[in-house]
Amino acid sequence: MQRSSLGTESASRWKYVYCVMLSKMPHTFGAIGIERRAVYTVHFKDLAAVVSDSAEKEYEVMEYGVIHQKVAETVTRSFAVVPMAFGQVATEEDVKAFLSQKYYELREALEYLAGKVELGLKVTLKQETALREVATSSKKVKALKEEIARKDTYWKRVELGRAVSEELAERGRKMSSEIYGRLAPLAVDSKINEPLRTEMILNAAFLVDSSKEGEFDRAVDAVEEKFGGEVSLRYVVSPPYDFVHLEIGG
Repeated sequence: MQRSSLGTESASRWKYVYCVMLSKMPHTFGAIGIERRAVYTVHFKDLAAVVSDSAEKEYEVMEYGVIHQKVAETVTRSFAVVPMAFGQVATEEDVKAFLSQKYYELREALEYLAGKVELGLKVTLKQETALREVATSSKKVKALKEEIARKDTYWKRVELGRAVSEELAERGRKMSSEIYGRLAPLAVDSKINEPLRTEMILNAAFLVDSSKEGEFDRAVDAVEEKFGGEVSLRYVVSPPYDFVHLEIGG
């Protein structure tokens, strides 16, 4: 995407918006923003948009998406936030207008999110381990391997490959269902997202009350203890993108 540079004179006219929080007082978060710019707040009543000055109106998510995420994560450590979608750039007047127009919606969302944290869990099959398990536990796979040992043909190998794929998929579905079933009841809300790659069997987000975060951590530990030989887990805290986010003008 071609960027549209606005020059240094108009740099402060544009604001890159990361998230919205509840505060009447101005806050600064250091030079942690996109292009290492200072992150601060723009206010309307008791709402505060977390922004940094921007010299451009368009940004590549591959280049700056991680910074956007990290700024929101930093603010989340101290405040409940409504995260904004990536790439929201507007004038300060438009930011204030957005806060005004969405005031009650934002207040309601912030009240809902107060005292809660989003916990993400990505579960990926350990392919070699899973293949060994399928080879030793699946009657169909074992029978096909025995047939191939007696008479090896191309079509038998195709059938074996298909059988292994089906067994892996079914194994993944069962583990995913059990893991999600253990964790979802401990959350206020939960969501299953599309897997990021083929070997990922679960990509889930859980909105958890802070008072139950320790209990949820222990439940994830129990999942890892039971399934850790067959899967790898990535467990992260993040701003609540999966449960609420807005766009200026959206």
